Amino acid sequence: MTEPVFIAAVAAVVAVLLRIAYLQLLPKPIPGVPHNKDSAGRLLGDAPYFKQYEKAARFRTRFFYDLVSKHKSPLAQFFPGPFARPFLVLADYREAQRLMSKQSKDLSRGFLNNVVWSFFLPNHFIAMEDSHPSFKKSKFLTKDLMTNNFLHTVSAPASHQAVSNFVKLWKQKAAIAQGLPFETTRDLEGLTYDIMMTAIFGKGEGEGMTMQQSQALLNDKIKTDGTAKVALFPPAADPEILQAHHDLNVSITGAFGSLFPRVFFVFEKFRPRTRRALATKRDLVQAEIGRSVAQLTANSPGGKPGNQLASAADYVISREIAAAETEGRLPVYDSMELNDMLWGYFGGGQDSTHSTLCFTVKYLGMHQGAQSELRRALRRAHHEAHTREPTVQEIIRTQVPYLDASIEETLRLCSPAGAITKETACDTIVSGHAIPKGTPIMILLTGPTFTQSGARPPEKLSEGGVSDWSCSEYPAEGFHPERWLQSDANGDVRYDNNAGPFLSFSTGPRGCWGKRLAYLELKLIVTLLVWNFEFLRLPAELEDDGLTEGLFTKPKSSLVSLKAITG
Repeated sequence: MTEPVFIAAVAAVVAVLLRIAYLQLLPKPIPGVPHNKDSAGRLLGDAPYFKQYEKAARFRTRFFYDLVSKHKSPLAQFFPGPFARPFLVLADYREAQRLMSKQSKDLSRGFLNNVVWSFFLPNHFIAMEDSHPSFKKSKFLTKDLMTNNFLHTVSAPASHQAVSNFVKLWKQKAAIAQGLPFETTRDLEGLTYDIMMTAIFGKGEGEGMTMQQSQALLNDKIKTDGTAKVALFPPAADPEILQAHHDLNVSITGAFGSLFPRVFFVFEKFRPRTRRALATKRDLVQAEIGRSVAQLTANSPGGKPGNQLASAADYVISREIAAAETEGRLPVYDSMELNDMLWGYFGGGQDSTHSTLCFTVKYLGMHQGAQSELRRALRRAHHEAHTREPTVQEIIRTQVPYLDASIEETLRLCSPAGAITKETACDTIVSGHAIPKGTPIMILLTGPTFTQSGARPPEKLSEGGVSDWSCSEYPAEGFHPERWLQSDANGDVRYDNNAGPFLSFSTGPRGCWGKRLAYLELKLIVTLLVWNFEFLRLPAELEDDGLTEGLFTKPKSSLVSLKAITG
């Protein structure tokens, strides 16, 4: 064989091998599931579409809504990029509920969740499958924190006191602003922080962000934006633990958006910001654990806790003491299990509640009729408190259907998390399609069937509005608390949380662990805010529906114009 012929033969073989490699790297669509045909024919899959959305400053999650709408299907697939499996997008309330509740064993938390959370909270159950050897122990340590006893004796009083202080702050600001709108995002973050720190570590009100802001107002003059006529108040400095929380959230968001999360963490663990935040989290939480241990075991026989448990840390530590006694060992107070449990409680409650509150105050101002009806409902329900605020126990034990409906409607329209990810644990059927084991699924918690019309298969059309809010008497995209209210045989109005699509807390065995805490906090906060303030309508030029995308969705702006209610 001559040299030119040999070179040509080698080139041909190389070309064939490259072609084979190229074809192997192309996305492998799951048969029958709708997808973008052009994306299936390129190595980058749907990545160019994500770039287009980013350049157009469009909400990235909007891509998934548009994908299922484009294909007129409740189930579609997208291709994240080279080497990645197809990713399903499910936008159907009834099918999502069926999978997560009735067929929960067919789903696992999946590779992405486990890799990301194992880096930040490896000893928390959020990073574990049910089969993980430490899962039961992890759940055991936090067993008390969603009981009525803890919620009513620790969380509720902490929330009530924090909100009472917050009301005083906003009355100060309302008096200074004289009707001018002001931004509340940082205020509401401070309120949530105060609630969480008091409930978790028993922090006193003098240590909270709200009291610090209130004190700062005494020494600062109002500033106004000459164009938009907005009152500007001095921002509160972030406590060290909250700054660490922010820094870790940046890393978590980056990890979830990475095509290769394991590679992402190879570099992320050396980033100074992340290293500093992880160290701060570990050291500050451990210091609080030490303080709690000292208080619990002081003057107690055998180092056992006394009867008065006053914080989440106290309850978790008492669980560790009980477990140690049962296992015949000494309690381990400096374990990362305790540390991760308490940080997970803080992180989950801080951001999700803050997100919902930001949307709540926006909606109160935008929907004047609903706000007035809510205030009337609260005044009727708490008629004995007409000259004062309702007490914490009065708020807890009093059923106010319109309050529950207003909270549910806010969560429906503005789910703190826009989607959750799962992975098929076995070969299964999703929306009539055969799906292989190991397929990641993104389950949308808003969008089609929740806040806009969904593409439901013909056999589901007869199931009515309970499957898709667009089939109800109220527009799916509108704010209408009435959609959650039903009249019984006696004509009494009651709140019906099964009236239609809602998955903001997920569902099934691995649904949101802090759901009961969230509802309790929101009930207390919304009651006292609406009791004490009128949320006036903002000028049209100041109203916007922009969103900030991250681990939790938040509005870009949470301006309010307040009028304090007296008497």
